[in-house]
Amino acid sequence: MHLMEWNDGQGDSWRDRISQPVHEMRVTKRLRVPMRDGVHLSVDVFAPDNDGAYPALVAYAPYWNEGQYLPVPTSNPHPTAAMGNYAIEAGDSAYLAARGYAHVVANVRGTGESEGEYQLMGPLEAQDGYDLIEWLAEQPWCDGNVGMVGVSYFSWIQYLVAAQQPPHLRAIAPIEGATDFYRDVCYRGGILSLGFLSYWNTELSDRESISRTERDLSPEDFQALTERIRDENLDIRHVYSAYQLLMAPRKNPVLHDAIMHPLDGPWYHERSGYQHFDRIDVPVLSGAALDFWDLHLAGGFRAWDRMSNPANKHMIYPRFHLRPFAENHDVLVRWYDHWMKGNDTGMLDESPVMLWVQGDDTWRNEHEWPLERTEWKRLYLRADNALSWDEPAPDEGSDSFDNIPYVYLESIFGGVPSAVYRTEPLESDLEVSGPIALELMGSLTDTDGHWIVEIRDVSPDGSTRIVTKGWLKASFRALNTELSTPFRPERDYTDPEPVTPGAIDRYAIQVHDTSNTFLAGHRLELIVKSLDHSLEGEWNTIFYHLPSSRDVTHTVHHNAENPSYLLLPVVPRAL
Repeated sequence: MHLMEWNDGQGDSWRDRISQPVHEMRVTKRLRVPMRDGVHLSVDVFAPDNDGAYPALVAYAPYWNEGQYLPVPTSNPHPTAAMGNYAIEAGDSAYLAARGYAHVVANVRGTGESEGEYQLMGPLEAQDGYDLIEWLAEQPWCDGNVGMVGVSYFSWIQYLVAAQQPPHLRAIAPIEGATDFYRDVCYRGGILSLGFLSYWNTELSDRESISRTERDLSPEDFQALTERIRDENLDIRHVYSAYQLLMAPRKNPVLHDAIMHPLDGPWYHERSGYQHFDRIDVPVLSGAALDFWDLHLAGGFRAWDRMSNPANKHMIYPRFHLRPFAENHDVLVRWYDHWMKGNDTGMLDESPVMLWVQGDDTWRNEHEWPLERTEWKRLYLRADNALSWDEPAPDEGSDSFDNIPYVYLESIFGGVPSAVYRTEPLESDLEVSGPIALELMGSLTDTDGHWIVEIRDVSPDGSTRIVTKGWLKASFRALNTELSTPFRPERDYTDPEPVTPGAIDRYAIQVHDTSNTFLAGHRLELIVKSLDHSLEGEWNTIFYHLPSSRDVTHTVHHNAENPSYLLLPVVPRAL
């Protein structure tokens, strides 16, 4: 099955109208591309093997270009394969070159064999992207049309480069990329993304391994900030792998930078695409994988929600792209054939949103997101671990669970403490498509804690599947009332406010967008907990968060005076 079939009733006919594989590939390695300050980037070019001029597709990131040459199959790797290369996210060079595109894979400055200092998405990296695109447009093998490709970092950087408005950039395709460095990458709900940041640094090809914080501050200011973080961040003290970075930051510069910047602000803004959306003047093909709650999912929806170019397209697909990245290339060719070759591929005549509905396991064309026909419904947390459309009674009480400051294996394998709620088996299908919020009335026995939320689809045989997730550090409960909506609560993450122990507070928790049909006979399950861990399995092997060091009891209240409920985007079923 094609991962993406954007056809709007046309079947596969558009595949006959896009560029076909008629070229052999020529590889040129280690081109030295000059930047305006004299630094040279290292660039490899995979182009059609003839004397013609072709559109260029730039893949731009801090991973070694050598990854493109490793003996890992790029043609439909099996999703459960034991081996792969998770830094090969630039795209399938042979596929693109065969269809008349020059695939240009470039190392950002300070990585691979590019000169200079690594910027970790800083403004100079975006400026270099401008210079690279304009240099490419002047090459005899390029026809002056340039786009961008790749997933993860390769998508993330596209927004920042496009905001520089290089004259020869025709369109971008960030189909799997974060757009908020604080919320998507480093601190979900204000909680440090310890697992991913610990892992990610091992994939980078930064030669000097010096954090941006250490580079940017004087030795005196750097030491003062280190001491303040050491004194204020109680949780860091309980995780040696994180705490040691305050003494030895070069062991993991990326994680060190995040630890040194616990609040949102200018350091994150200059690395976040959403801060620059208003400067992007080229068409954008954005995307979101429904199972990538822990990294890129929110970024794709944010891009779609906050950019208004009528030529933009958005695809919501079932699972994250495999590595090496070789999926959706037919859609990429269709997109760029329109914008860079003038081919009438029919793409702009179709619905702007292509949606995969889990459960139904089918594609559907839509015109907006959230869907205009959505019925926002409250699903209440009730006594006896129930979820119900009916409001709670006055005397229903509450449920409590304890945080575990020090986690032992048996507690993880047995399940972390949590409060769990389930519907009765559904009498009919229930489609939930859109953003979700959990309005939680909660109390803590300490001045801070973590609320971590999972929504699961429970089959009649008892097996479960995670549908979506949400996170919130309790001290960040205050809302940005100007940006928030009932279904998408937003926060500034700049001014944490300690919790009053024992007080019942409202925690409006943003749960990531999804599309899932809970089939008749299935149950919708809500899990509320304070901890995720690498040993829990599924995505948590990498995407777990810094645990709270506090011995704190979390209480979920759900009575008539303090109702807790999920606000669900219910989509009526067609008659």
